[in-house]
Amino acid sequence: MNYGCTLQAFAMQEAYKELGQDPIIIDRFITPSNSLLLGPLSRKGFKGFIKNVVFCIFGCGTFSMIVRVLKTLRFHKKYMYKTPYSFYDWNDAPKSLGVDMISVGSDQIWNANLYSPVPYLLKGIPNTIPGISYAASIGMPELSPQYLQEFKDGFAKFKAISVREKQGVKLVNGLGFSATQVVDPTLLVNPALWKKFKSNKIYKKKRLLCYTLAEELLELLPKLEKFSKDNDCDVVVFPDRFEKWYGFKPLNVLKTQKLRLRLLKSPVKVFISAAIEDFMREISAATWIVTNSYHAMMFSVIYRRNIRIIVPSDKVRQGMHARMQEFEGTIVEGPLMQASTADALKSFEKGEIVSVNEIELSNRIKKSKEWLKSQLITIKNEVN
Repeated sequence: MNYGCTLQAFAMQEAYKELGQDPIIIDRFITPSNSLLLGPLSRKGFKGFIKNVVFCIFGCGTFSMIVRVLKTLRFHKKYMYKTPYSFYDWNDAPKSLGVDMISVGSDQIWNANLYSPVPYLLKGIPNTIPGISYAASIGMPELSPQYLQEFKDGFAKFKAISVREKQGVKLVNGLGFSATQVVDPTLLVNPALWKKFKSNKIYKKKRLLCYTLAEELLELLPKLEKFSKDNDCDVVVFPDRFEKWYGFKPLNVLKTQKLRLRLLKSPVKVFISAAIEDFMREISAATWIVTNSYHAMMFSVIYRRNIRIIVPSDKVRQGMHARMQEFEGTIVEGPLMQASTADALKSFEKGEIVSVNEIELSNRIKKSKEWLKSQLITIKNEVN
């Protein structure tokens, strides 16, 4: 259901098509139950059905999350070309993958703080199938010691390595391998691709979009409500998942019901069921955006929106924060980085704006395309 995960895969698919390739996405699950895509629908059987019914009645956001899953699956079916087979463990993959080369990337695939990076290091892939990484993201200040040998063995198998962040270049180089920094796949494709997802609606009021990951919605609401009142504007919130309120421990139930009542009274629109198209539409329509999401930043650049990036409160996401900090003063000029949501809102009220350095962005995209074209030509010549 993750917006960025889906959109970078879709963008990479389209980028390869633009280069004359015939791409297909290997349908490998990130978790055994495919819960990151299916959410509540990953609960199987009668027991899972009953759980979902109970959570829809007594929980907060479960029904909307199911709607979001269904909308996401619809996007996958309509726009993404995936293998007819699917699996979690590479040992369960078919002997013939039906591909001539493999490209891995991009979003957090080598971040060991989230999931094992091993499946994206070509382990178990036949040596006859060449592999490259495009814009692979590590999202950690240091490589995990637990996987250090796997990183060394994996990097050795790649024909070429490209990463998304400066930090990644340093970490790959530190193991004795060469890496090139390239732009995220969402920036690599022809910008015309994203125009069809842009909002065509004209709103009477200015709009603030708030999309944060691993932040407390109850703590954000008072600030957002005050901003809405003081600036006579609409405020839309894309909340993080609500799994942290699942369960029937007394404190969880109390917190869930408190949130439920709070949302009923709030003038802020909390769009729990927002899926892929909603994400792009709302970003393109927003006057202001406050987020800690990398791909919210990417689409703010694509749609040239006035955005602020806040420092995450979550420790894992704090380790990933450098990937966005490097944009300030390079591709994005102005007060992009803010310490908190409150600081971001103050910046908007002062009338401050950010802008895109068009020359720098164009140069980075051009170099990234040249790098990818070069690897495709090299692999084609080696095969022939």
